[in-house]
This record gives sequence, C-alpha cells and structure tokens, in this order.
Amino acid sequence: MVRTLSGDGTDRMEALSDGLFAIVLTLLVLQFDVPEVSASELPTAIADQETLLVSYLLSFLVVGLYWIIHHNLFRYITRHDRLLLWMNLLFLLSISFLPYPTELLGMYGTQFAWTLYATNFALVGVFLTAVWSYATRAGFTDDRIDDRTAWLVTIRGMISPAVFVLSIGVAAVSLSIAFFVPVLIVPSQLVWARYYQRETGATDADEMG
Repeated sequence: MVRTLSGDGTDRMEALSDGLFAIVLTLLVLQFDVPEVSASELPTAIADQETLLVSYLLSFLVVGLYWIIHHNLFRYITRHDRLLLWMNLLFLLSISFLPYPTELLGMYGTQFAWTLYATNFALVGVFLTAVWSYATRAGFTDDRIDDRTAWLVTIRGMISPAVFVLSIGVAAVSLSIAFFVPVLIVPSQLVWARYYQRETGATDADEMG
C-alpha cells in the first residue's frame, strides 16, 4: 500500500506543535484580570481568584508536561504520512481548547466545569497516545523502538487520561478533593518507570515520554 504525502522527518510538525504550545501557555495567564477595586478591597478580590489561580497552575504544569512528552516522543518518530499529520493536528486541537475550560473552572468552580476540564485533559492524553501508537504500527519510529518498548510507552500515555477520568468520579462526591487527584499522575509515572526499567533493562525511561 502506497502512503500518501509520506516522507522523512517531522520538523514542520514539531515546529507547529511548539508554536501552539507557546500560544496556549500564554493564553492561560491572559484569563487573569486586575481587580478594579480600592486598595483596601484588593486582598479580598485576589482571594476571590483562588480557584482561577489553582486551575491556571494545574493547567500550566500539565500542558508543560505534555510539551515535554510530545518533544520526547518525536525524538523517536522519524517519518510521517498524511494520517499522522492529521492525528497530530487533532492532538493540537485538544491542547488549543484548554484555556476555555481552565477559565470556566476558575470562574465557576462547579462539578460541571471540572468535568469539562478533566475531559479535555483526558482527550489530550488519548490523542497524543494515538499519535504514538499509530507511528509505531506504521513503522515511523527509529530502530531503537521495538514492539515491547512501543507497547510500554503506549501504556504510559494512558496514565494521565485514566487519572483525569477518575477525577470526574471523585468530583461527583467532592469537588475539592478532585483538584488533588491529578497529583496521582506523579507516583503512577514513577511506578511505570521502574517497571519499564525492569522489563527492558533501560535507564532512559524519562526520555520515553
């Protein structure tokens, strides 16, 4: 089967992705408005933005994490075709939408707002994992990636989506606790890294997304 619009290199995909990540990280902070209140009312007005600040910090950290993951994965993806281009665009679409649910969550802080926010982040992880999975199955990765490694990295890619889906259920019980559920991503990633090193004997688990 002849692949359409296929070729070596992913430089333009990475350049577009880096540019969009930079824009999204900038847009996240633009949701803050300086309160138009008297000096005596300023501390209270800033305190009222607490939820917005928390949602901003969480979004910045997770978006930054996905930028690192995207960068690391594309160190091993060396070729492309039309479908991979579209799949990467779908991933970028999910990233570019993030400032909206982040601001909604910061302004309203409701269970519905968290559900939209967490669903967006879950889709970001699913789409990026799909990019990786397709690239490995299509033979677009370099020789360092065997089937076992590809599968292990795919599993790692689903950790964050699973945690955010879990947070939606937690939010139905306690919204305040749901804000802390994404912290589970860190120990989950550490457990995966130890398993990856044991299974492959490699020491570059952090480089694999």
